[in-house]
Amino acid sequence: MYVTREKKHYESEQHPVLKNGLEKLFPADQLFSVESALDSVIPWIEYVCGLKNKNVLIFGTGLGGTTVACAMNIGNGKVYGVDISSDAIDKTRIKAEAYGVSEKIELYSADDTYPLKYDDNFFDITIAADVIEHIKSERKKYIKEIYRVTKKGGILYITGTPNLIYPKDMHTTGLYFIPWMTSETAYKYAVWRNRWKKGGDIDYAGRKGTTYWHIKHWLKGSKYEILNLRKGFTSDYLKPNNRLMSRKRKILFFPYRISENILSKIFGFPVAAIMPYINHLFIRKID
Repeated sequence: MYVTREKKHYESEQHPVLKNGLEKLFPADQLFSVESALDSVIPWIEYVCGLKNKNVLIFGTGLGGTTVACAMNIGNGKVYGVDISSDAIDKTRIKAEAYGVSEKIELYSADDTYPLKYDDNFFDITIAADVIEHIKSERKKYIKEIYRVTKKGGILYITGTPNLIYPKDMHTTGLYFIPWMTSETAYKYAVWRNRWKKGGDIDYAGRKGTTYWHIKHWLKGSKYEILNLRKGFTSDYLKPNNRLMSRKRKILFFPYRISENILSKIFGFPVAAIMPYINHLFIRKID
């Protein structure tokens, strides 16, 4: 798999929690996934609605980064995680135990996560982080399903999905036009370019993301509010949460803030809709 990843400020030679052999159970790009979620996902949720004492669903636990990070901030609430991979669930349990939050997490794996076993309007927050791109088909029914189990007034939070309006596959191969090709053509081209291993499932790996407009289409007929369309939604988050860490970001902040408001007010879509990844999209359920 093609991965480019900058070393984060919290990374060191030895993991502070996953050690004494536990670190060998996780790939390098997942070793600090809890810290990454604490650094990015959690501040955003706290900015929008808070986690304390909430019931939260992680749809697609992966190896547990977001799940464990949420559990560390859940108070008397509970985090529920589901994944089609039993190995992912097992690794999430290992992380939860290592971080001391096992009692705050309930996990289960299923061959198919549709339908979910939860009642309507069960969760305060449902999270699809780095997951939509791994759903090979019928994405609409899965998004509608996690929307179903979200409470009225609750939040559906989508983040970490490659934006399909961009031609470059930044998630699996690093090649241009892979997201726009048919499955067969993308596979053959990636293998020919030595960016994919023969026999590997490039669709399941996440070569094809989605768009903001796809998500809206999937929720057609439901009543909801895109919180990102509120004035200054993203830019109001950046300064207080120390996201203007470089000189370049500080210089670009003012034009970014203006662009964000123009896009939402005049054109009716959030700045998240045109970024390389669909990050931090917050949808409040009304009906």
